[in-house]
Amino acid sequence: MAEYLHGAYGEINVAGTRVADESQGAFVYVGTAPVHTVEGGAKNVNVPIVVNNIAEARKYLGYSEDWSKYTLCEAMHAHLESKGVGPLIFINVLDPEKVKASAAGNVTLTPSNGIVTIPSAESIILDSIVVKAGSTAKENGKDYTAAYSVDKGTIVLKEAKSGAIGKDALTITYNTVDATKVTTQDVIGSSDGEGLNKGLFAVKDVYTKTGLIPSFLLAPGFSSIPAVHAAMFQNSSKVNGHWDVFMFTDLPLSADGTLEAAATFKNANGYTHENEKVFYPMAVGTDGHKYHLSVLNAANLQEILATTDGIPYKSASNTACPIISNLWIGADQTGRVYDDAIINEKLCKNGISSAAFVGGRWAIWGAHCADYNQEDATQINVAETNRTMLYYISNDFQERRMRDIDQPLTANDINSIVAEEQTRLDALLNIGALTYANVELNADTQAQSDALNGDYSFAFQITTTPLAKSLTAVVSWTDDGFATYFESAE
Repeated sequence: MAEYLHGAYGEINVAGTRVADESQGAFVYVGTAPVHTVEGGAKNVNVPIVVNNIAEARKYLGYSEDWSKYTLCEAMHAHLESKGVGPLIFINVLDPEKVKASAAGNVTLTPSNGIVTIPSAESIILDSIVVKAGSTAKENGKDYTAAYSVDKGTIVLKEAKSGAIGKDALTITYNTVDATKVTTQDVIGSSDGEGLNKGLFAVKDVYTKTGLIPSFLLAPGFSSIPAVHAAMFQNSSKVNGHWDVFMFTDLPLSADGTLEAAATFKNANGYTHENEKVFYPMAVGTDGHKYHLSVLNAANLQEILATTDGIPYKSASNTACPIISNLWIGADQTGRVYDDAIINEKLCKNGISSAAFVGGRWAIWGAHCADYNQEDATQINVAETNRTMLYYISNDFQERRMRDIDQPLTANDINSIVAEEQTRLDALLNIGALTYANVELNADTQAQSDALNGDYSFAFQITTTPLAKSLTAVVSWTDDGFATYFESAE
């Protein structure tokens, strides 16, 4: 019996070229954020949060310069501050209650002009603060307001009205978090199969809660863990039964500091998926931060997509990344200079993207999918854009055609759908996103049988525009010029 279908669907056929308004695709990041530093932040756990700028990010999720503890802050900075591009969708897995320190903290402070400042407050759970004047408890919102200062790392208590907190010393108690208690399992998460999703499984909630299609998935600081990487892949194919997601992942820094170890780890641990672009190593920023190359690549790509109406036919490879000052493999591996010849030989030819100093500037370097290697290259995996365009066309069709479901479909309606889809493909041809595109109703015997049950199939045949993998100048000596030379002399 044929599979039961009810809705608009798309299928990706990477074996050949036959496959099934502006993109609603989104970059989804899963990781940790200091939600305990914002009022009501505990509700922003395992929930897709859309942020359009750094102000919104800080409002809903908080911000910290300690990216090793709060991994989502790296993406906030790279996309929203450095590049000024958005939106992003963040899924924070740090639950303040779950990673709360066992012992409560306390401090005694005296108000000055109706203000109390708690120093070194980054780990304090803002909503846990209790203020007492002697034995009398002061009420948040009535007697005082509390706010965390990202720039100073302090919590400031201000009296809500003159004299509300008095002038005498206040006893302030609070709970703190230990971000290092976030586990791999917290990031992986879980699903009960009936809509209760956590961690990476909360990618299933993105479309319903935000209206945006989860198109790119990242988990910097965690994707280098094989178990997390496996969960990313599990939650990147036919999300909600529809969406195909492309992953940007990182390999762990090798213990011996060699580049060869990256390819070995990649193949041994399954970082070879077709819907994946994998990066190695990290980068040292001109600002002193250590960056995951997956994040810098994503920020550059989002900047490109802002100029292409969200159509992913251009790669972030060979786009300038001025924040990079050098590659980073570890503190004990300083003084090494990795030119693009080394990066190509050790990484790119093995399906690993990186960064390189080319064209007089640092740039993201490498456009291959993770299933690429020099001995097993295909027309598809040689460039990420081949797959992202397939996913874009499939996802876009499903998102737009969902409203046609359960409506009468006449022969004229079918012809209209074909014509409309061909027009959209022609537009992609015109901008250079495709070199060939054709769509038609799938009218073979099985398709005709399915149509009697209301299941219609449209065959999309496309060829994406190839990227220039290399350009070679063949410079040869010739003595033909002497004839002109002597003619001129005579």
